[in-house]
Amino acid sequence: MLRPLFSARLAKSSSQLRFQILLLFILVHTLAMGQGVVKSKADTVSLSRFEFAEKITNNGSDCICSITNPSQANIATIVLTGAPDTNTICLDDNTTFNGKHILKPGQQVIAIGNFTGNKITVLNLSLLDVVIIVMLFCPG
Repeated sequence: MLRPLFSARLAKSSSQLRFQILLLFILVHTLAMGQGVVKSKADTVSLSRFEFAEKITNNGSDCICSITNPSQANIATIVLTGAPDTNTICLDDNTTFNGKHILKPGQQVIAIGNFTGNKITVLNLSLLDVVIIVMLFCPG
C-alpha cells in the first residue's frame, strides 16, 4: 500500500506557519510606516582630475560629506569649501573642513554637521589621474 506524501497534520501546521509569517510581515510593515520612515537618496559622484561638485545644504540639518580615494597607489589632493566660518565642522581626522586636504590611497574622510544653508564645494586637484568619490547628503 502507498503511504501518503503529506499527512493532514503536516499540511495544517504548514498553513498555520504561513499565516503567522504573513501576520508578522503585516505587523512589521505597519510599525515601520507608523514610525514615519523617510527614504532619501544621497548624491554620489565620481570626480576626475580638475572636476568639482557643488551642493546647497539645508539650513538647520546635519549634512554628511564623505570623500573617498579608491586608488590603490596614488595620493589624491582635494579642496573643500562651504563650511561655516566658525570652524566647528571638522573631518573625522580633526582637521577643519575648509581647505586643502591630502587623501592617502584607500583613505576616506567624513564630515557631519550643520552647514547652515551654505554651498559645499569639493574640487579634485590631484596631480595624477586620480578619481575621487564624493557623497553629499542633506536631509530635510
